[in-house]
Amino acid sequence: MGMFLDGLKNHNARLFMSAGVVIVYRRGDINLSITSVVGATDWQDQNVSDAYQQLKSVDFIVDPAELNIAGALVEPSRGDRIIYDGYSYDLLQTGNGAFWAWSDGFKTFYRLHTSRSDVAS
Repeated sequence: MGMFLDGLKNHNARLFMSAGVVIVYRRGDINLSITSVVGATDWQDQNVSDAYQQLKSVDFIVDPAELNIAGALVEPSRGDRIIYDGYSYDLLQTGNGAFWAWSDGFKTFYRLHTSRSDVAS
């Protein structure tokens, strides 16, 4: 798998160079300016009345090494926000209870599912 993983790393580096945008990752009063690739996810969710609803999230793919607060790497969690393009995005909790998922089978990047909440302040 070495050659495949090397190819994936090369692809990811080019993706971040060509499609990467700067976002602000906010936890409380701490703001981190980091590079992200913006995407989206569509899925169905079953609500309380057993009806299915179509949902769509704005996804931010980030390098876990960029989430360094005061010298410690942190995982995305409840209350964290992303500021991008003049809007604020709240992290959504995934089906397993986490606020992030791995972007691929090699666990190289976080995929943060979010919902736009308001104009960034």
